[in-house]
Amino acid sequence: MKGSLDVGPVAESLPDLDDVLAHPRLRPIGLVGGFGLVLAGALLGLPAESGFFAAVVSGVLVFVGVPLFCVGLAAPEPADESSPFQLGVDLTRLQRRVVAGGAGLVLVAPMTVAIFGPVLGFPDLLWLLAATIALVGSVLMLTGFIAWTSRELVEKRPS
Repeated sequence: MKGSLDVGPVAESLPDLDDVLAHPRLRPIGLVGGFGLVLAGALLGLPAESGFFAAVVSGVLVFVGVPLFCVGLAAPEPADESSPFQLGVDLTRLQRRVVAGGAGLVLVAPMTVAIFGPVLGFPDLLWLLAATIALVGSVLMLTGFIAWTSRELVEKRPS
């Protein structure tokens, strides 16, 4: 082989996951963008006579909006006390990673069906796999927020 691929320089130029999850603009983008996508998906799915295309688009908007909203909620609190995004939710680095991992799994679930479904003929096992991936992702997202809630309750326990 004439040349080899060296992944070292590429890996060094990639941003650190913790830096991405701690970016100050992640909270407003995640909360507003996620809420907007979920709202648009819900409104698109409201008409009783909506067809297959509307149902698919509605589902995609919700499947993208919910993880985006959760990652935005898990982002660090803004430094500005007067910010409308100052909600009192301040997860640790590990809790943020767990929420982001769960959000990634929730996003992968419908992509699994979309990619492998036409090739495999949409077998029941594929639907079960996608549902399991989405369930594990949802549990991870909830686990990050439940861990934060537990920490808050323990720290604010009356003495």
